[in-house]
Amino acid sequence: MKSSTYFRINNIKLNYTLEFQNNHKTDYWKQNAPLIEYCETIGVNIPHYCYHKSLSISGNCRMCLVELKNSPKPIVSCAMSAKSCLNNSEIFTNSPLVKKARENVLEFLLLNHPLDCPICDQGGECDLQDQSLFFGVSKKRFYNFKRIVTDKNIGPIVKTVMTRCIHCTRCVRFADEIAGTEDLGMFGRGLDSEIGTYVTKAFQSELSGNIIDLCPVGALTSKPYPFVNRSWELKNLNSIDFSDGFGQSLQIYIKNNAIVKLMPNYETGLKDNTWISNKTRFAFDGMFSPERVLNGVIQTGKSETFVAKTWKLLLTEIILTLYFHDHLNKHFFKTYQLCIVFDNNISLEILNLLVLFSRKYSFVKLRKIEKNLATVDFEDSFLINEPKTLTNQLAQSNICVLFGLNSRYESSNFNIKLRKRYLQGNFKVLSFGSFNDLTIPTETSGLTTKDLQLITEGTGFLCQEFSNNLNLLFVSSSSIFNRNDSQGIFKLLKLIAYQTKKNCSENNLNILNSSLNEVGVKYLNNFKTFNVKDLDTSSGLYFLNLPNLTSNLRKIVNLKLLNYSDVNDTSLPKFCLEQNHGIVNGLSQVSNSKYKIYNYLNLPNNVFFESSATFLNTEGIFKKSIKLISTNKQTKEDWLILRKIFAYSKKICYLNNLKSNSILSFNNISLNKFTNFTNFLFVATSNVNKQSNSHFSKITNKIKVWPTKKLIMNKSKIFSTKLKIWINDFYIGGKDPYSKYSSTMINCSISLRKENSNFSHTT
Repeated sequence: MKSSTYFRINNIKLNYTLEFQNNHKTDYWKQNAPLIEYCETIGVNIPHYCYHKSLSISGNCRMCLVELKNSPKPIVSCAMSAKSCLNNSEIFTNSPLVKKARENVLEFLLLNHPLDCPICDQGGECDLQDQSLFFGVSKKRFYNFKRIVTDKNIGPIVKTVMTRCIHCTRCVRFADEIAGTEDLGMFGRGLDSEIGTYVTKAFQSELSGNIIDLCPVGALTSKPYPFVNRSWELKNLNSIDFSDGFGQSLQIYIKNNAIVKLMPNYETGLKDNTWISNKTRFAFDGMFSPERVLNGVIQTGKSETFVAKTWKLLLTEIILTLYFHDHLNKHFFKTYQLCIVFDNNISLEILNLLVLFSRKYSFVKLRKIEKNLATVDFEDSFLINEPKTLTNQLAQSNICVLFGLNSRYESSNFNIKLRKRYLQGNFKVLSFGSFNDLTIPTETSGLTTKDLQLITEGTGFLCQEFSNNLNLLFVSSSSIFNRNDSQGIFKLLKLIAYQTKKNCSENNLNILNSSLNEVGVKYLNNFKTFNVKDLDTSSGLYFLNLPNLTSNLRKIVNLKLLNYSDVNDTSLPKFCLEQNHGIVNGLSQVSNSKYKIYNYLNLPNNVFFESSATFLNTEGIFKKSIKLISTNKQTKEDWLILRKIFAYSKKICYLNNLKSNSILSFNNISLNKFTNFTNFLFVATSNVNKQSNSHFSKITNKIKVWPTKKLIMNKSKIFSTKLKIWINDFYIGGKDPYSKYSSTMINCSISLRKENSNFSHTT
């Protein structure tokens, strides 16, 4: 049964249809929603100033006034329900009364607002300017002195000019509802009302930079880059985040071939948040650090160092060095190798090229700088499970268990989703690992691996809770796999997920990666970890885009300095190639002690926003970054440098190469052709099945199927220690290669350490 009534908006007759089913009235739109939402759905434009879709609907700037028939005064559309207004059947949104009311509201907002638009960083993208232009008046009635408010120091990220503040409370609501740190608030009454902190302190949140975008006026602007740009002078391009495993979409603003600012980008069709962390927003200046060397450096011997101004000289020096060590190793009757060391931020194109390089030359070996699981045969061993995304899994679950994960600092994007789900109600977060503040209430269920063993044995106090709840969600950090007993811990996690599988619709164990292309590296191959043995058996090291001395490399250096590792031959001169965005970050410290370097070469390459690359994020989604700014003549992209080394090396027949030198050979002059070449290699083997090769069918017949009734697992060694001892510095302790050289991130780190004691920072 349907019932129709009619009402008018701006003298336009509209049909309001209700449907009655099972004695319940069902509306095609939310009756209790604010009137402004309904007017937006039918295309009626109401200028609203206090309404923001990402925050609660409140505020004191009534620009969304409308006229209701038989009402003595205008009503506030964002605070009045549509159901109560439509009973009178007639609403006016552009009448003379409404226009006069909006003029009065704007006059009130500009009562104490300074007229400093020419020097304001918000100029050109200020909401108050737009509202004043369309709905304001050219004259004013107040000529007395304006109120002056002192500026607040709320940290190294946000610059405050509080005289411009109009008390819309967007920043206060963001700190309370999204960031989860109630540092901001409004104090004072009447004329003395101010926005700020209750005590003199900084706004300590990894998401504090978002209030710069939320502020509709110039009260909160960017402190690192004041008086730099105007909105009409900037060029807007799309890219991705380099500091997180999710690779969020970003808007990059460029002026004079330089990146000025970064802002979140909303992807159409994806119901996802658009908040970004401070590291994502401000760490890009680390790419263009003053320490960056834009020319190649060659060091021969101990004192001879000179700058190579041409790439021909650099490539010739590399090939001659490889040729010399190849013949020298042949005379010594030993096979020393060239060890190429990389991290999880490497792109898929570069990684494919390195694999091809190692296939062609047997003396080339690839090593990761970080530890990994012994086996990564299945996607659920290193990926967030598909086909459901993590957001959908959170929406359907009522318990989330974190294993060794500090989501606030390891993945702020996931922590925002976690807090959003918690605020919806009927949700509990359990944590295994060190105590931490995730901006939501959490229950710490254990610190060591013994607590995990108790759950697998069925004697833990959480076993009953797991069995009584549906849609359990387990999330583990990939950093716990850096432990020596990572294989045993992973088996425990798989066993817990298997035992609770009956309460879930699919595999409920998710691995959250903190590096951009960690999933892509594991998809391609299970690369071994760089260790002391690789250091001793290599005639040369090639460091490719490594952050400054990771924990594993620092450990190897310390073992060398303490003479802990034995070196059989100390007379062999060795060489080191460093391709690290033009920054000499001290990786040559491995030359101390008994490891002697005869040649050292620094190859200047492009940074993230100066090159095009493809990555695979933690959700298994391909992310593409494009070249946004032009580069120095000396610096080149990584794939181009490796291709040139590959081309030069074809002229030499290496004696230590056990395989044929002509197995793999290609000559691609562009990145597009190289990508097509690697795709062709993939297509050639993607359709292989059991009927294609009899030998392959014999192998597949021997594959054991996972038992359905009885679970059998081998014994594994597990250490009775904490899953995670401490948390690295969020600003300069991440796995991205740029934040350590960012002056803004260094200032944020100093501010954080001043307000936190050593114990609260490390736990």
